[in-house]
Amino acid sequence: MTAFVPGNRVDLLRTGDEYFPALESAIAAARREVHVETYIFEDDPTGRRIALALAEAARRGVAVHVLVDGFGAANLVDSLRGILEPAGVRVLVYRPEGERFRLRRHRLRRLHRKLAVVDGSVAFCGGINLIDDRDGRGEGSPRFDFAVRVEGPIVADMRLAVRRLWALVEWSRGRLRAGFARTGRPPGAFTDG
Repeated sequence: MTAFVPGNRVDLLRTGDEYFPALESAIAAARREVHVETYIFEDDPTGRRIALALAEAARRGVAVHVLVDGFGAANLVDSLRGILEPAGVRVLVYRPEGERFRLRRHRLRRLHRKLAVVDGSVAFCGGINLIDDRDGRGEGSPRFDFAVRVEGPIVADMRLAVRRLWALVEWSRGRLRAGFARTGRPPGAFTDG
């Protein structure tokens, strides 16, 4: 059940022009932990900028966790891990795509959340993925989307949500590895069970 929680501050961020600098600033100020969940984490100037900010936070000793969707951020595996993982950023993929052209029911379950929680004190939520707002054009109108920057008691619930999903995906990855050792079948997408 959802309940209204008083005492929060919510700032509307219009397009990536407002969102990405606010997110970068929060990551730069992080002292303990950063959790980022996104459907798309594109290898473009914006994606690399955020990846570099996350990597720098990890090098400062901040525990950085990035959870991406296996379909929407499929490019992360090849292109951005080289920035994130050597710095100590932990990366998990929600429902990795094993067979892109084979339709199965579980493939429709995707990670569409776009959440970021920094130090349990500030959080971001909305519809903006980690992708250049202008598709590399550098000018013109950005994608029309919004996010909010939140401070206050509700951030504790948002932190709990990202930590729970991280733990579930991490557990499932371990379960799939154990299943591979038992069955000889490579892990693909999560099972329906």
